[in-house]
Amino acid sequence: MKTFRISLLALCLVFTSCYSFTGASLPPHIKTIAIPLVDDISGFGQSEVRQRITDLLTEKFTREGSLQVTNRSRADALIEVTVTSIADENVGVQSGEQLTTKRVTISVDAVYRDQKKQKDFWQRRMSQSADYPIEQNLAGLRGALQTAEERLTEEILLAVISNW
Repeated sequence: MKTFRISLLALCLVFTSCYSFTGASLPPHIKTIAIPLVDDISGFGQSEVRQRITDLLTEKFTREGSLQVTNRSRADALIEVTVTSIADENVGVQSGEQLTTKRVTISVDAVYRDQKKQKDFWQRRMSQSADYPIEQNLAGLRGALQTAEERLTEEILLAVISNW
């Protein structure tokens, strides 16, 4: 099942660059969305993650075009995201138990809310990961974080516009 979801997400990522959703899954009264600054309760110590996720979400929604990004007081809908954990774990080991690869995983709780009708469309826990070679140290961690952030924001966008 996980392999199917990953394959589906990868396929969607490929086609989002050449196809814009028309918002067919969006209720007709939802035309605008607010994206407040992502909260981070992970305690991981990478404070820039919350700003990058916020910026990526804003950029993706703006580029996709089904919903106009606006401020919270004027928005029909709201997407609130909280980073709940960021894990940096060992995953690749060579013979002799030598560590070769690490995996960073970002987990979030997201709530997509209809502000006009004062109800939640959905609440979801989502996570995305990326691997990096151990010898890349902090640069590898930062690159893997950015890859996981990119994947996570794409998943959130697709969940909102397709309402799945």
